Amino acid sequence: MFGSKPLRITLKSYCLDAYTPPATHLDKSASFYVTLPEDGQYDGTVYPNSGSMTAQAPRAALLVHLDKVVVGTTKGEDLTAALAQAKQQGLSNVVQTSILNWEDRATEWSGIPDKITLKLAIYDVKTGAVVSSTVTSASSKWGTLGGDHPQDLLPEPTKRFVDPLF
Repeated sequence: MFGSKPLRITLKSYCLDAYTPPATHLDKSASFYVTLPEDGQYDGTVYPNSGSMTAQAPRAALLVHLDKVVVGTTKGEDLTAALAQAKQQGLSNVVQTSILNWEDRATEWSGIPDKITLKLAIYDVKTGAVVSSTVTSASSKWGTLGGDHPQDLLPEPTKRFVDPLF
């Protein structure tokens, strides 16, 4: 630590593992319902509030382009229930979020990076059809000297998925 702040050499890696683009750009008058995924886990450890943090990432990325984004309140809500909630609230799309991997490591002393893998899929509420989807992953680099966590990896891969939709 230098001074009162931890030293960070924040080099992160992002990977788009799978991607299905939309047939056309989404309308900026669209509205979204974002599902609240189950909390992430790794090797028997569940990371409390990781589902909530994950749902907030697409919400924040979408709000750059849209005015109305609602996050669900039921953890692990299935697609049928999410589509029904969105329809009831007059929303046009659902973003189903899933945490496939969440590893919070003590990178500063172990050299093992934090890692996340997310699945994000957008559905049209009227038809239930997939509009676009991705499986994306991110990891911190070994050079972090404290202070990084998997949630710090969420904004960039989510933004990389959302921005091209518009």
